[in-house]
Amino acid sequence: MFDPSRRLVIGVAAAMFACGAQTVSAQATDPVVTDEDATPPEPAPRRRTGLLEEIVVTAQKREENISDVPIAIQAFTPDALAARGIENQIGLMRAVPSLDVGSQAGYATIFLRGIGTEAFLTADPSIASYVDGVYFPFSPTFIQDFAGVERVEVLKGPQGTLFGRNAVGGAISVTSKAPDFEEQTTTVDVTAGNFNLIKPRIYTNIPLSDNFAVNVSAYYSRSDYHLDGTSGGEPLREQIDEGVRIKARWIPMDNLDLTAGFTRTRNQNNGAIGQNLNPSPLGQVTLIRPPEDPTTVNVDERLYGVSNTQLISGEATYSAPWLDIKLLGSDQQSSLLYNYDFDGSNLPLVSFDVPGHPADIQQGELQLISTNGMPGSDWLKLTGGVFYFRNTQGFDPVELTVGNINPVGPILSPILGGLNLDDTILGDLTDLDGRLYRVRASAQVKTESIGYYLQATFDVTDWFSLTLGGRYQDEERGLAKSTISAVVGDLDVGETFLGGPPIVWTMARDENNRVVPGTDTTKGFFPKVTLDFKPFEDNTLVYMSYQVAEKAHAYNAFAIYLRPQYIRPEETTAYEVGVKTNFFDGLMQFNAAAFYYDIKDMQTQYISLLSGGALAFENAPEAESMGVEFDMVTALFPNVLNGVSLAANAGYIDATFGSYPRAAGYSPTTGLFSPNNDFSGNRQTRTPEFSGSIALTKMWEFGSGELEIGADYYYNSGFFYSASNDPAYEQEDYNLVGAYVSYNHLPWDMNVRVFGNNITDEFYTQGVISTDFGGVFTVAQPAIYGVRVTWEF
Repeated sequence: MFDPSRRLVIGVAAAMFACGAQTVSAQATDPVVTDEDATPPEPAPRRRTGLLEEIVVTAQKREENISDVPIAIQAFTPDALAARGIENQIGLMRAVPSLDVGSQAGYATIFLRGIGTEAFLTADPSIASYVDGVYFPFSPTFIQDFAGVERVEVLKGPQGTLFGRNAVGGAISVTSKAPDFEEQTTTVDVTAGNFNLIKPRIYTNIPLSDNFAVNVSAYYSRSDYHLDGTSGGEPLREQIDEGVRIKARWIPMDNLDLTAGFTRTRNQNNGAIGQNLNPSPLGQVTLIRPPEDPTTVNVDERLYGVSNTQLISGEATYSAPWLDIKLLGSDQQSSLLYNYDFDGSNLPLVSFDVPGHPADIQQGELQLISTNGMPGSDWLKLTGGVFYFRNTQGFDPVELTVGNINPVGPILSPILGGLNLDDTILGDLTDLDGRLYRVRASAQVKTESIGYYLQATFDVTDWFSLTLGGRYQDEERGLAKSTISAVVGDLDVGETFLGGPPIVWTMARDENNRVVPGTDTTKGFFPKVTLDFKPFEDNTLVYMSYQVAEKAHAYNAFAIYLRPQYIRPEETTAYEVGVKTNFFDGLMQFNAAAFYYDIKDMQTQYISLLSGGALAFENAPEAESMGVEFDMVTALFPNVLNGVSLAANAGYIDATFGSYPRAAGYSPTTGLFSPNNDFSGNRQTRTPEFSGSIALTKMWEFGSGELEIGADYYYNSGFFYSASNDPAYEQEDYNLVGAYVSYNHLPWDMNVRVFGNNITDEFYTQGVISTDFGGVFTVAQPAIYGVRVTWEF
């Protein structure tokens, strides 16, 4: 299926890795020349407040001012992130309207403008996530600390042409700092806060010659968990995060730029912690009672969670006379080990144990980007490329325990009297430590994908441009491993009692329970058309776009008594109009957009012990999302209030399911699982009707220092976690308030920042797993406050 192009991309990427190469788009700079008679350089200007910044983005694979890109984008520098108290992807939702970033069962779930997916376990996210051009499909690995970051870009709407694979709702792209040849710099910051938080970070850039440099970014964080309570009768575990990123850059000749990167992260926590706040009828029958204090956890499982990620990446750019030729490649190894109390209570009912959830990911990309040297560059820009992706990920193994009790010993002992059973199978059963039986499964999915893309922008006049783009995608995905066996104590029943191997599934089933192959291929061409206009002399940009994007089919390989599931590809057709402009001589930047998405076969996920396993997938036949949003940043009354900046944004979304009969899930009437609900017309999950935020900063400059204060407010009108729109799985409206005070002592290049997030201690949740026993919620952080000291030298 992939032979010719796969050989091309893999061969070039392999050759690149043999040289240990990666690159960034920045160009080499000339070595510094000293001259005693030269005029001393002017002192560096004082920085503008973090909210007001001009940002260059790479949303179209080339460096462009954000105001000139006909895509709805919000981008943030480290100063802008700090002004909002944002340190990771979860915090981004406070600055981006219509974005929801949650965490449930240890996984990140991202929704943007109503596009997202609950099928996060062995399917792919609908919002593509990138770090330095490397695609992260394994959702637990993308909730990272923003250490050593240059900028963060949030691209809204389908990005299928250039970002391609499964970017049906948008993309989040993080760019870390590139090694610099000019100056050795080091930044150290230490944060201390409540819940015994201590977090040191360091970033250092070391130029080793005028064409070779290295930078290192590292962090370590330790804190208590933000909720009280116990797991397995013991205190909750500490949260420990640590990571290191090393990048080396070499420019052996004027037109060749090479960089190699290595990243290693590790996280240790309480696993997929959650608590049952709304017991279902089954939960009530089994005597589950909601906690009196929702911020106190008390589950019978001794929870644990450890995730590890190792990434080796490379990028090389060759600047030819007409175009830049860029090669990217990476090898990504991730693992997630955790357990989960399925019923979310202190009763020994059902639990998951995942001693292995690995991901083995390789990717390579060839980009061809036209430059000003190309004939016709004054009216034509071209971007083309090939992207290859290979991945195997899933549970290996996962264990499901039902009833963490052992009735065998008490039953057999009186019957068998004093018979010594120590050396028999019955002896093993009577000596079990609490758990009588469980189901052990391996459930992994393999993917191999290649995409070819081309985008051309024609400047038809000096005020009108036409962009035509398209991507041809060929993706093969299927079962890598799907097995199931029963385990009694330490004994695999399939290999002992029954004398046979575990059940191995090689075929799958569709939504009608018909047998289908265990491997399938999604192919197709997906177009994009954009018209953009600059009708006024102030560089106001007005754009209209049409695009089709597709998310490939998926398999749920976790099957117990029914075959693995197959779900169809998801297709989104998107229409958008937008405007980017500025007012008051550039003191206000303003962007607004209106959009409509038509979604076919939206991929969804539900969890029930009655679904053929515990986890199940299905397609919602029809869905749509429409809305309007804006974001703005402005200097506020500069002639009166010097140094005051205001940022505001808001989004309104009407996101609903169309026809959605025969929907599996929990009935809002009975609270019990049913395969035959009708969710037609219901609101889509994790999509508030209205969300928005406002941030205000004020800076004073005096003598040797700068003092800045800021505050921000975020409002979310609430949403449903379930397609049933059952109030039992609803997040009601909530408000978040943050504030900070920052002082820069310029002679020492030192900053002290006192901050608080959610300072009103608002209660809200970040995710829920809907189970047969009720909603097991992930509770978000309460009031967080602390101090950070940063020293740059």
